[in-house]
This record gives sequence, C-alpha cells and structure tokens, in this order.
Amino acid sequence: MRFLRRLFGKSEPPERDEDRFARRLVDALAAAHPEIHVAYDPERFELLHVDEAASGQRMFLANGFAEYQRLDPPEQGVHIDNLVRFIAESRSPAPTGEAALDLLMPVVRARADLLAVTSQQQGDFAYARASRPFCETMLVMLAVDTPAAIRLVTDADLDELGLTFDDALGIAVGHLDERGSHSFGRLAEATFVTTCGDYYDASRVLIPELFAQVPVRGNPVAIVQARSAVLVTGSEDIEGLAMIAGFALEDFDQNERAVALNPIELVDGQWRPFATRSHHPQVLRNLMPNQIAWSYNATQAVVQELLGDDIFVATALLVNQDGRTATAASWAAGVPTACPLVDALLIEADGDFPQMCRSLDDVLKVCGPFAEVTAFSHPPRWMLPSRMTPEQRAELTANYPEHIFFPDA
Repeated sequence: MRFLRRLFGKSEPPERDEDRFARRLVDALAAAHPEIHVAYDPERFELLHVDEAASGQRMFLANGFAEYQRLDPPEQGVHIDNLVRFIAESRSPAPTGEAALDLLMPVVRARADLLAVTSQQQGDFAYARASRPFCETMLVMLAVDTPAAIRLVTDADLDELGLTFDDALGIAVGHLDERGSHSFGRLAEATFVTTCGDYYDASRVLIPELFAQVPVRGNPVAIVQARSAVLVTGSEDIEGLAMIAGFALEDFDQNERAVALNPIELVDGQWRPFATRSHHPQVLRNLMPNQIAWSYNATQAVVQELLGDDIFVATALLVNQDGRTATAASWAAGVPTACPLVDALLIEADGDFPQMCRSLDDVLKVCGPFAEVTAFSHPPRWMLPSRMTPEQRAELTANYPEHIFFPDA
C-alpha cells in the first residue's frame, strides 16, 4: 500500500494523536509483558486481547487518552506505565461469590453514553448489566471494585449471589458510606461542588442525606456533571442555579467521564428531575436542550451501525440565538430517517417542494404516528419514512407556519 501511494504520488494520511498514544501503549505493553498480545482497533479506539489467556477481552482507550493529553511529557510516561500495569492486572480472574460481594460499589453513569461505549454488543447491552434508570438520563449500576479494575455487575452475577438488585444496591451504598470522604467545596456562599477525590462523587447522590445536610437556600438541587463532580445549590438560589449551570456546561461534551446536565432536586428524601420555570436563569433552561443533543449524538454512530447504511440516523442539532438554545434535526429526502425527538425538523427539499422547517408536533399531526426505533430504548427515536406524501407536504405548507425557534427575539 505504501509503495502504491509513493508510485501514484499519494501521501500517507497523517497519524492521529490517538493512534500515536495507542502505539506507544502497545509498544510499552509488549516490552513489559511479551506474553500479552493485543490488536489495536483505530475505529473503535480500543485494544482487543488476542492471546488465548484473555481472548476477546477489550480495553476502551478514550479515558486513558483523555488523561494522557492533560499531562506533561514526563507524567505521560508514568501514565503509560500505569496503564500497562492495569492491563496486566485486569487479566486476573475476577472475584466471585462472597469475595465479590465484599467489593461491591454503586456507580452512576450516563444512560446514553454507556450504550455507546458498549456498542460492540447488539441492542440494549447496558441492561444486561444490573441497572436501574435514575432521573431519566442516568443509570444506577453495581460494580466490583478491585485494585486492578472496576467490573460492572450483570443480572447473572446477582442470580449467582442470590440477591435482588435492591438488596445488592443496599450493600453497595453501605460500602460507599463506610468509605467516608464525603466532602464539599464551597463555590459561593450557598453553592458547592463535591470534592471526594475517589471518582465516586456521582454515586454519592445515592446517599441523599449527605445533600440534605448541605446549607443551601431551598431544596438541594444537584447536577451530576461528571463521575468526580456533583454541583449543588438551592432551589431558591437564582444566582447559585446560574452558577452551577454555567459550570456544568463548561467542556461537558469533551469530558470522557461526563454523566448528565439535567438538574435534579431533592424533595422529601427523593431525587427527581428539577422543573425549570420562566423566571429561572436562561443558562439553567439551556441545560435540557444540551442534554438532549448530547444524549442523541453519543449514540448516533452506534445506532447507525446497527441500522445500516440504508437508513439515515439524524443527529440532534443545537440552535443558539441571543444566549438561548433549542434543538432540531433533519428529515432526509429519499431515505428513511431515524429521528431524534427535538423541537423542530428541517425537512429537506424534494422535487418541486422546497426545504421547510416545522415543529415536531406539527409534523406529527400531519404525518404521524411514527414507529419507534427499537435498536436502543434511550434516547427514543422515531422512524420517519423516506419521504412524506405530496398531500402531507401541501398541508404542512398551507396550514402550519414555519417554525420560529425564538418568537420573541
């Protein structure tokens, strides 16, 4: 291939930073452990163990690479050594039975992102893991936490232990509470961020009494921004709500350990989604459109791979104007579209019909109902036909106005 490129004057494609990182890791692993053989998959950005001792075992590289990029060159070498050690130790047999039970910990993860990360499986693979939806956009799960690796617990694991999910979760939350280190740093007079230092900050929302004790104005409102950061203020603290929303949005989509943007409120000892109102800061009201777009786009490539090239899996687009945010998606002409549930659809031109923009509600009234895409259950998508009928186009044009995202702008 390289000879042909030289012969026809074509240059090699530039090597990505991700590929250089993977090559350095593979070389270090081969030097330290020649008995371990891995193959690098650049498309999935993962290592696949190919030797008999751990055939089929995978290691996703995104988190390790994100940490690598943040470090200075001398620290990068230490990080590579730590990853090599982790790879070698993670091949040890996982604890089972009572030994696993003693290491059980609760974890809170992004519901959509977990589906994307486990895309090598078919369907809702995350739900083969013992899990429960939490405040719509998150999952509560269980993990066996060893020095070598954190392994998510499956339904089969619970059956082997003879435990229900609730029983196991109670044990895991007890372990987390016993660990302590429940600390909060002050961002403002009544606004805080967790500073636990163990990557179980997000899991601490499962101990609601910790948040009930935080001195805020009104009910505690939290944003589980990342595994290592939960932002907290009060439901009556307008400045605090604006502050945690602003912090939550900073680099959220670049955070490999991001969890959620939607705020949650502690009411009578139970967390529930926090309902934003017209008097709330705009930056707070922008959180949900950003959450919607992130959830859809985190799973877009996975769903596209599952559905194949004959279906267009639309991304969720963010529309911004004067500090306000809404969502949109495209309905492609001539190919079925797996469509996110957004504010409005940009309907492509088709023959004599020009492009138009209509609210999703209006499109549903004229063209619906639509079947749900069943490849993944979260976030939900509708399957739109390859094109609407001329009669539907004419009705949308004549009786439904062009969608204006911000009518009072």
